[in-house]
Amino acid sequence: MNRIVVITVLAGLTAAGPALSRDKYPDVTADGLTRVDSKYLDAVYRLPEADLSSYTKIMIAECDVSFRKNWQRDQNRDRGLVDKVKADDMERIRNDMAERFREIFTKELQEKGDFRIVDSAGDDVLLLRPQIVDLNIFAPDVRAPNSNRYYTTEAGRMTLKMDLLDAASGTLIGRVIDKRRAREDSVARITNSVTNRVEMDRIMRRWARILRDSISEPD
Repeated sequence: MNRIVVITVLAGLTAAGPALSRDKYPDVTADGLTRVDSKYLDAVYRLPEADLSSYTKIMIAECDVSFRKNWQRDQNRDRGLVDKVKADDMERIRNDMAERFREIFTKELQEKGDFRIVDSAGDDVLLLRPQIVDLNIFAPDVRAPNSNRYYTTEAGRMTLKMDLLDAASGTLIGRVIDKRRAREDSVARITNSVTNRVEMDRIMRRWARILRDSISEPD
């Protein structure tokens, strides 16, 4: 019989949303980008003379995905032998996140926006170089036989760090940083690979929409 595990998140931690991390970022980066006001993201930087409206095509580099420090160790602390999170589970999750990132950004920018996704540099091509860092999935589904049934009030959290470059010259012209968490429920609900994907997709879709609208309607 499967064991039921309920994972709760301390109230003090769940209160930590994007707004709490806004003030830790500098006004000017080491590479010369200046911070600009943003209603929707923790930190947005741009090269003062950059004009995003000149770009009609977008090139998306492979998204690099990394987990929160000690994530695997913390996940395995209360798991049985067959439910241990292994290195290949982490690699599968990383690959899936990277693939979903590209699919979602392509759909939002090309199918729902006025941009064409391309695979090579050009004069009017904006290169996105994304990273998802501090990925913290609270109850990953490792597809093990007789696995536990996990219940959580929240699927997890992650942070986007993405550089925007002029693809032709390689010049860094912008950067966005934003920490997001999945929607929080008042009661614990079953959590698995399907529910995790729904929540992570929702976060990535929001990032893509913010970027699409920002490029389409620059300051």
